[in-house]
Amino acid sequence: MKRKTWRDAIPGAHLAPANRSIAKSFLSFAAIAIIFACSSATTAAFGDDLAYSDLYLQAGSGHVQGSFVGTYNMNTLLGADRFYNAGYSGTNAVMANIEAGYIWNGHETLTHVTQIPTSGASGEFDRHATWVGMVLGGRQGGSNPGPYQQGMAPNAQLASGAIATSWPASDSSFPRYTTAFYVDYYGNSTYGPYRAAFSTGVPTNTGLRRADVVNSSWVGGTGASELAGVDNLSGTLDAMICENPRTLFTVAAGNTVPSGVGPNRVPTPGSGYNNLTVAALGANGGAFDLPSYFTNGGPNDYDDPVNGFVSEARQVVDIAAPGENFATAYYGGQSGGNGPLVYGAANGPAGGPDYYTRNVNGTSFAAPTVAGGAALLYDAAYAVLGSTPDARDSRVMKAVLMNSAAKTQGWDNGQTANPNGLGGVVTTRGLDDRVGAGRMDLNRAYDQLLSGTTDVAGLAQGALGTVAPIGWDFGQVGQGVTNDYLIASPLAAGSTFTATLTWFRNRVTFGYATFNDASFDNLDLELWSSLGGVAQNLISTSNSRYNNTEHFNFAIPTTGQYMLRVRWTGEVFDLVGSANLDKYGLAWAGVMVPEPTALVLALMAAAMFGSARRRV
Repeated sequence: MKRKTWRDAIPGAHLAPANRSIAKSFLSFAAIAIIFACSSATTAAFGDDLAYSDLYLQAGSGHVQGSFVGTYNMNTLLGADRFYNAGYSGTNAVMANIEAGYIWNGHETLTHVTQIPTSGASGEFDRHATWVGMVLGGRQGGSNPGPYQQGMAPNAQLASGAIATSWPASDSSFPRYTTAFYVDYYGNSTYGPYRAAFSTGVPTNTGLRRADVVNSSWVGGTGASELAGVDNLSGTLDAMICENPRTLFTVAAGNTVPSGVGPNRVPTPGSGYNNLTVAALGANGGAFDLPSYFTNGGPNDYDDPVNGFVSEARQVVDIAAPGENFATAYYGGQSGGNGPLVYGAANGPAGGPDYYTRNVNGTSFAAPTVAGGAALLYDAAYAVLGSTPDARDSRVMKAVLMNSAAKTQGWDNGQTANPNGLGGVVTTRGLDDRVGAGRMDLNRAYDQLLSGTTDVAGLAQGALGTVAPIGWDFGQVGQGVTNDYLIASPLAAGSTFTATLTWFRNRVTFGYATFNDASFDNLDLELWSSLGGVAQNLISTSNSRYNNTEHFNFAIPTTGQYMLRVRWTGEVFDLVGSANLDKYGLAWAGVMVPEPTALVLALMAAAMFGSARRRV
């Protein structure tokens, strides 16, 4: 087996000179998996962190007092304060993290974490899972509490699942801490924790509850079927989502060094269809508006039992979040891939409940950042929209998160000017290959979920609904009809309009740990100009063939009334004779023309301000 390793070029260079002597340089593994034999169910997988510099900071020990100097507050950067200030910190939500080992609940920030019972897995505490756990839901605690300990959804209930059957034996080519581990793609040890999270329930302080958000920061194979999302792991997890659609599943896109630029870089399970695949953004001076050099992207191949293989035909990355410069909880015990300390300092100290790792990088940390953000949305949905359970459908949550994402530098979904010359766009991709819809923006997501239209009554199949310029809907569309959303207020010329449509590739599980493809419909998303509630001219369209997401983002060409349309275009394949209709999540956001009175006041204020400037 060929193993590749990377090392930080200048470990500890970001530290003050007095602290550089305790910086540790580590080897780490890229997100690669190797199937040893086609007949074997045992597969080597990788946790998804990249190269990093480790600084083991013991809170209150003199190395750190309070926050970590020089780090970024990711929660504030991504708009989570909007939820916190409104009283939503995850209290009503349940999160589950499932990967190689358990989150160490002996850490001062993670004492609230529960464990999902496992069968067949080794069930060890794991450094990687502990890192991810604090990003998800770390809480302030210990002798030196502070915001530096707080995860995205600190008051959510957090359960931890472990799926590794073993870690590779240490030898000269493996570091003493390794993120490689073995899983059984066809066994209960892998799917049992997922089944609990998606269906039967994970342990919480109120008994067993299905998780609202499941995160997995690990990646599997890169074979042809795995890149196409038709392998057993991707398919079975997709099927679990279909069966339990109110659980959102976030997955790391994975890391490839020296460059994660596609095509065909996103491995299983991120290559699945029904999850939310997350890429990483680099710091870029604190802006976090460019893809990390290592983050994987598409396009990936497509495959199905009817159409067969189609090369580089679909976008797999859905959204992006910061994936560099994280400081998070440290576990140094002798389990979960940690080797004996006598073999060298590369393993790190045994540590304790107040030790932290600084400056870890990888999509491993972007994915739980998005998962924690989603938990804030679920918390608010329970509190504000409790009588509207459709708000918690994962297709809706996915659409809300993606539609509210901020476009990053160089964002490109291949959209071109509509050839009809009316000022709109056409895209056959919908998403950017490396960052999907863009960077998660929880400030916008708050408005996207709770402002304007919050669901349209019924499934609205073939119906016309009048909606606010911002909102979401859980709908159903079928053959021969369109679902039309007439935007009540005129949209302003030059303002940005964004819309996102998501649905499932329909899959079913059988035999507990395997799946069958059932059907896959093709839906399109369109924006039309409207006169008197009647569609007039097609302005923009997103009409990819092999994606289950459509998305466009463009400037409204002319002030006027518009209609958003969802169209059932056909079946990509159907092996079960399903009805020609499908359910979807839809989110949109536009800027209406100001009311006349407000417009006059604004013009008056501008004139007064202009006069004052001239007098200076």
